[in-house]
Amino acid sequence: MHTSEEKIGQYVLLDAGVFVGALLKGDPRHQEARLLVERARRGELIACTTAGILSEVYGALTWEKAQPRHPPAEAAYAVRLLVEPPSALDVLEENLRVILLALQLAAKHNLTARRVHDARHAAAALTAGKVHTYDVDDWHLFEEDGLQVVGPESVLARSKSASER
Repeated sequence: MHTSEEKIGQYVLLDAGVFVGALLKGDPRHQEARLLVERARRGELIACTTAGILSEVYGALTWEKAQPRHPPAEAAYAVRLLVEPPSALDVLEENLRVILLALQLAAKHNLTARRVHDARHAAAALTAGKVHTYDVDDWHLFEEDGLQVVGPESVLARSKSASER
């Protein structure tokens, strides 16, 4: 895992759905997500992710209903290409600070079982700075903790039109 310590707080954490949308041509988010991921890979967007999120992406690519479904070797290769040099996309280390914040968030929001991973991702996003996600409902819980969903554009447009109603 690699990150630049001076960038902490300035990153946009990319959630699994952004990568899945970028990698699956049959996904309705494909075009928008692909452009976003390529901007991050080129360093035009200061972005990061986590090992846990990359594992989710691998799982989504190999899932029986993925369009197209990737064999394990192809999925591993695709995920590796997201972060291996020359990619500028950093992998945020989920260090003690992140884990303790995740536990604090899980306890504060009464999260149990699998939902603890939501707290883990939220803690990483709060450490990073902001988040790009298509799964806004999973992240709303943490807005009171300072989490900011700043994209992708389609998510912001949906949120804006919902708030205008």
